[in-house]
Amino acid sequence: MLQKTYIPQKPFPDFKWKWACLQCTEGLNDPVVLLGVLFRMRKLEPKGLKYSSQEFADELINLSHDIRDTNIGVDLAKRTGERNLIRNSGQYWRAVGLIEPGERSGKIRLTDFGRRVADHDISQAEFAAITVQTFKLPNPQIQSEDECRRWMDKGLILYPLRLLLEIICKLQELGQGFITTEELVRIIIPLSGCKSNLQDYINFILWFRAGDISLIGWPDCCQGANDMRIAREYLLFLRNYGYVENTSGNSRLEEKYQINELLLDEVKELIKKVPKEESLLKALNGIRSLEITSEFERKRVQHLRTARPNQANFRKKVLKACKRCIITNVTMPEILEAAHIKPFKYNGEDTVANGFAMRTDIHTLFDTGHLRISVEGLVELSARARMDYGAVIPPQIMIPDFTNREFLKWRWDNYNGL
Repeated sequence: MLQKTYIPQKPFPDFKWKWACLQCTEGLNDPVVLLGVLFRMRKLEPKGLKYSSQEFADELINLSHDIRDTNIGVDLAKRTGERNLIRNSGQYWRAVGLIEPGERSGKIRLTDFGRRVADHDISQAEFAAITVQTFKLPNPQIQSEDECRRWMDKGLILYPLRLLLEIICKLQELGQGFITTEELVRIIIPLSGCKSNLQDYINFILWFRAGDISLIGWPDCCQGANDMRIAREYLLFLRNYGYVENTSGNSRLEEKYQINELLLDEVKELIKKVPKEESLLKALNGIRSLEITSEFERKRVQHLRTARPNQANFRKKVLKACKRCIITNVTMPEILEAAHIKPFKYNGEDTVANGFAMRTDIHTLFDTGHLRISVEGLVELSARARMDYGAVIPPQIMIPDFTNREFLKWRWDNYNGL
């Protein structure tokens, strides 16, 4: 165990945690953007088109239009043509194994894993869990061969998302269950270059909070203009996919990220499993065998149904207009709920035009991305949902006249569930 007087040293001069490109755009890590762009790539990939094509530009412009009334804060409409989004920011998709690395032809080319995510065969919760378990540094998808060699020469292999969750969970047990961006960049990253153990991270964070250490002489692992923002991407990823919640501070450095206590047991189970050197698709099998993501989805859906403001009035209005489950025609009000078509998180309105009456289990399938409804009323099930519901769910339904088709299209094009 390291002493209070210990001062870590960089294993090599440019040691840092990389995620994205030098000009990072934090909004790209929001699921509606990261996966929304992926869905559009999947649509164009069979045509052999390039990222610089007008067709891809049109898709980005459409997505930019779809997110303009949200708080995502990224203008995809300006990221087209020769200096397109993927040319300058493709690391966001390569880093998590969604598109092929080193594609020099400029053609849109997804990995098998990326295609299964885009085809909704892998749910958003599963994608996030796989990324938490398997994302590691060095990462040859986003780091040069020389950079990776420097890490390997020092015997360094890190799973940063898992590490952050381990630290937050341990701090939570001690009644201080959060980390700040400042603690990430000034304590956690420097210690990670020294093969520190979990207790060392905990000790130095607590000593820093108590004023027992000053960090004078500690190395700066975020010397570049955007290095702090890039390191913060790890915390934003965990927040965007529901693992942690954050409270704002006077600056980004003072933001606090704490565990989502609703998912605490599942998070602990997920990070307890030691990752193996295997493909992302093999990792999927391990995730599914643990049934962790099923609990993630169930708990988050149940929480959101009660936590949304105005939910009771929204349900009353939707059930009065619809009277029966849009999919199963069940009419018992005891088991009917009101589902938002365009999610409340992305400024979906609490109106009848943005709601379906759904049986409780159908609502869960809808909110977790296992059941999708097109503008024409086509009903699409994920492979997992099809095993249990394929024989009882109709392939097509009638969309009520009062339903806003634009909200349906928004969800179909951009959303993959919780």
